[in-house]
Parts: sequence; structure tokens; C-alpha cells
Amino acid sequence: MFLSKKTQLVAIDIGSSSIKLVQLSELKDGEFELTHFGMMPLAEECIVEGAIKKPDLVAKALADLIKAEKIQSRYAVSAVAGEAVFIKKIKVPVMSEEELSEKITQEAEQYIPFDIDDVALDFQLLGTVKTEEAEEFDNSKNSEFNEESQSNDSQQEDSNEEADEEMMEVLLVAVQRAVIDERTDILLEVGLKPAIIDLNVFALMNAAQLTNDLSSMGVTALIDLGDSFTHINIIQDGTMGYTRDIPVGGDYCTKMLMSKFKVPFNQTLAIKRGNFSSDIDEEEVVKIISQAYKKVLEEVQKSFEYFGTLSGSKVDRVLLCGGGSMIRGLDGFFADYLDVPVEILNPMQGVKINPKNFDNSLIDEMGGLSTVALGLATRRFDYT
Repeated sequence: MFLSKKTQLVAIDIGSSSIKLVQLSELKDGEFELTHFGMMPLAEECIVEGAIKKPDLVAKALADLIKAEKIQSRYAVSAVAGEAVFIKKIKVPVMSEEELSEKITQEAEQYIPFDIDDVALDFQLLGTVKTEEAEEFDNSKNSEFNEESQSNDSQQEDSNEEADEEMMEVLLVAVQRAVIDERTDILLEVGLKPAIIDLNVFALMNAAQLTNDLSSMGVTALIDLGDSFTHINIIQDGTMGYTRDIPVGGDYCTKMLMSKFKVPFNQTLAIKRGNFSSDIDEEEVVKIISQAYKKVLEEVQKSFEYFGTLSGSKVDRVLLCGGGSMIRGLDGFFADYLDVPVEILNPMQGVKINPKNFDNSLIDEMGGLSTVALGLATRRFDYT
């Protein structure tokens, strides 16, 4: 089959504790309508620190979810995240996209912390910036990009002065192939064909755009509170300014609650949301949740400070999503600690929902938890 932008894709988000499935149809006015939505819980330790440890159980859960949702499309879009993903902004002299592609391949090894033979590389051109307006990256002085840009003799300097004033800003992405293979193997196992493997941070941006104009919101931090990781994506002028995956998440809070109250794993979600029996002390619950997320907040604060050092800007607001955003009062805790306005991101509010097919209140409640899947579902197949 020839794939096009009209090809129906099903979004599959394989998270630490559950698999989320979303399919959207694009309407004539450019808006989206929800056609399929489902979630399937995963057994403990199926996914550990972003790595699939029990592929058979994950494939079985996904197969059951596809069957329950009666998915007809065979083409899937999924995503990867965590420490196997490396993203960095670099600045290079102005050149054609073909030249840039060749140079990126040659030069990438000096930027990424992985063996170049073990990664899949990609890049996105963000635009041009004036040389004097941006600091050079630490390792750019020895780059072939700059060596080549400085190779002209003195007779050419005057004619190239104008060109030397501009640099291209490029987003370099490297992902360990083993992590991509883990995801694609699961999809293939259940009869799906991976059409797009995206990154969680890009999916978050797409989801946020359903209800927000990120280009007009100042510096906005999208924070996805997952079980194994906390994903930070700071958006500046509508583009990615800084991103980081913190290897601490809601699982730490879950284990603390299980240990304190001697309850099984599947009861902790209700406790986090404030639904529990009278024999559980509410003040103790709040204390444990605050202690658990203090570790996350400390790392988030460090990320904000580092971004401020790089950019000279500060974060104006925070949008929270992910499983952790469903914890009652956590947005207020984040706002107090970070001293910035914090909102819960619910991209479902930007999607048309037919009440004949879905329970609006339930879908709305699951919006924050399914942010990555919703962002993936907005993708359409293309060759760019």
C-alpha cells in the first residue's frame, strides 16, 4: 500500500504501567475527532526504566487492546523516550539541507554520548540566528563545521562577511537503535506496521497545540509526569528550547505508598487521587506524595536554572500532564515550589468527542494520562 497523509494511523503509547491507544480522524476544518480510545494496564516490571523487560506480556496486552477497540488500521505511530534518547541544539554555518545532512552524519559523533554505530540519527532545521546573538556550544570550536567556515583566505573574508553573521540552528536527535527495535518488534508481533517512530517530547508539543498556541505563550515548560521518567520540554517562541528526561517518576511515590499502607499496587492510584478508606490517614498520604515528588521538583528546578543560564530567559508557566498530573493538589504543590503558574494540560478538550460513542466525563478525566498518545495521533504520514 502507498502511504499518504490520508493513511489512517493508530497511535500506540507504551508506558511504564499501561498502553494507551488513540485514533483521530481529521475533519475538513483542520480539527480532530476522537474515533478510538483505549487503555490496557501492564503487569509490574514489564517496562523498567523505559526498557521492555517482558515483551511477551506487553505484546499480549497490546493485542487485547487492539481487539477490544476493533482497530482496522494496520499502520501505527509510536514513540520512544528516556535515557536512550539524546537531543541537542547545535549551530552550524549556513549551508544547503543536502550539505547539512552529510555534515551531520560526519560530525554527530562529537555531540552524542552513544556509539555512533548504535544510533539512528535525525535532525530538524529550526532557522537562522545572528552569530552575535547566540553563544557557541562548548564543543563547536573544534567542529569541522567551523573549521570549514574559517578556511577562506583573507581575500574572501570581505565578500563572506554577511554570510558569517548568520548561523543555522539545528535540532540534532540520536536514539539508540535497540530501543527503537524493542518498540517496533512489539508492534510487528501484534500485526501492526510501524509507519512513524516519534519522540515523546515532540508528541507532547503536538498534544499541547490542540488547546494552546505555544508560540504566543512565552516560555512554557511541558512536564509529563510518568511512572519511570519525568519528561521536561521547555518551549520558547513556539520551538523546543530545552529538553530533559529525569529518571525519577511516579513509581517512586507508588512504592512509598505501598510500603507505608501495606496495599497492593493497583490500589495506589485511588489513594493518589484521594479516594481511600477511613483507615488511611489523609495527612500521611499528602506527606508521602510531597516527599516523593520533592525529588522530582528538585531536578525540575535544576533544569529551569540550567535553561535560564543557556538562554537568559526564565520559565513563565508550566503545563503538567501524565499520570502524576491526576494526583489531587499536585499542581498547587508544583506552583508553590517552582514559583510559577501551573496548569493541568488536558488536550482532550481540543478534540471533538461524539457523546454517542464515548463517555465525555471519563474521556475528559483520562486526557492528562493520554497526552503522548493524543499527540502521536495527530501525526500524519509524510516524507519530511
